[in-house]
Amino acid sequence: FRLADQYYALAIDNVIEVAAMMTLSTIPNAPDALIGITNRHGDALPMLDLRIAFKLEASAPDISTLFIVAQAKTTLVGLVVDEIFQVKYIHNDAIQITQNAGQYITHIISNNNVLYQQINLETLILKYLAPIN
Repeated sequence: FRLADQYYALAIDNVIEVAAMMTLSTIPNAPDALIGITNRHGDALPMLDLRIAFKLEASAPDISTLFIVAQAKTTLVGLVVDEIFQVKYIHNDAIQITQNAGQYITHIISNNNVLYQQINLETLILKYLAPIN
């Protein structure tokens, strides 16, 4: 997926689906990046705006906004991003572990002259939501 002019990735086992924006209910005193909760199949789904989490200028989601439903262990979260791409299968040679790319980034992936930063979903959830199980 893309945020501003940067490209990011999630491990495929973290991705549940891509969905269209739904009505959000706000949460009082929530962190800024936690923009609300929505009803997903009868369950409350917290929604994180990754632009805000990554200290980028926020843009208001609208009905055309897509988001990623992601899961780390038993915790589900909706991730609002600028653009979502198709699943890409990357050879292990193109993936490098990094420890110097910030608290949310675990790997740098090079694919067709584009660099993707792979997000550590567990770290992101721990910062903005209750501890994962």
